[in-house]
Amino acid sequence: MFKSQLRSAVFITLLFLGTNQHSIASEQPQIVSLKEAINTATQTVGGDVIKTETSEYNGKAVFIIRIVNEGRVKDILIDSLSGEIVKPDME
Repeated sequence: MFKSQLRSAVFITLLFLGTNQHSIASEQPQIVSLKEAINTATQTVGGDVIKTETSEYNGKAVFIIRIVNEGRVKDILIDSLSGEIVKPDME
């Protein structure tokens, strides 16, 4: 339980730092906003977003974007640092 709360606190802090206009250092990784993650998911898969949440997948902080398209529901995982689709593998 504590680990989950700690991860959430770290993730929220990273999101806050990413939206801050004054970057601490130029080497800091770019953090993707939820809006950017939603745009990536909908442009790739199409459909309508019905739910979003944050989580961890294979040790990475991700946005989970749940989309309904043609009656089918699909979860798209977007890496919160790189903005790349983590799952499903889009090859």
